[in-house]
Amino acid sequence: MIISSIKLILIIAVHFWTAIFLYGFDIMCTYQKGTIELINGNLTGEDAISTISEHSEVTYGQILASGPNSRGEFMFTNENLFRLGTSSVANWKNRNELWLHSGSVLFCLPNRSELSVSSQISSASFTGTGTFIVESTQNGGFKFIPLEAKGILTTPKGGRKEVVGGRMILVLGAPSYFGDAYDIDLLLLLKSSRLLNAYPKHLPTMRNILLSLYVQDIKLKGKYDALIGDATSDNNLQIWKFGEKNNNKL
Repeated sequence: MIISSIKLILIIAVHFWTAIFLYGFDIMCTYQKGTIELINGNLTGEDAISTISEHSEVTYGQILASGPNSRGEFMFTNENLFRLGTSSVANWKNRNELWLHSGSVLFCLPNRSELSVSSQISSASFTGTGTFIVESTQNGGFKFIPLEAKGILTTPKGGRKEVVGGRMILVLGAPSYFGDAYDIDLLLLLKSSRLLNAYPKHLPTMRNILLSLYVQDIKLKGKYDALIGDATSDNNLQIWKFGEKNNNKL
């Protein structure tokens, strides 16, 4: 009886600690460079702020804030992951909802997911699989930049768009709506974005990203004549033109 009781206690303990690992801590840091702080809204003063390191665990509701030249990668238990860019502030409200106050994040969703992203004033929801970057803009909205994706993006105002790799979508206003869509140079993004190339490991969806790049190159034949910057207001988007004019719309 004593042996059976000990076995039963051990089984319960294993299930308990498994539950703690899977549900008590929701997100684990798998890579960190520079300074990333974790802010716990349930505490006050210096106790509310701690520093993230590799293997640190994050629960929903806590705010992540990265310093200059700092970045981190975080893994969920379902193998989806996200990367926090430099000088960025974000908060996972729950498994399916992220608030981005400033900066940029990259999402890698190899498994079909439902994800809501909100900025200071705007929001949109994505359903599907894919790899995409969300970058906040000065007007309180954000840029949705898919590298590769199969899914639908929707807004509270009733907007609905099929997500296409290499086609950036602006999300503006409250209630949110879609601004114009622009084709961006995926190859240039792969070479220049630290969210993609400043990490020791490739994204698990890199093969899909390269395929998306190949398809884009065939369709647009590598012709681009502008770089897209910040959206300073709902009606103004910074675009820097260069080279010879062509008929491709950015």
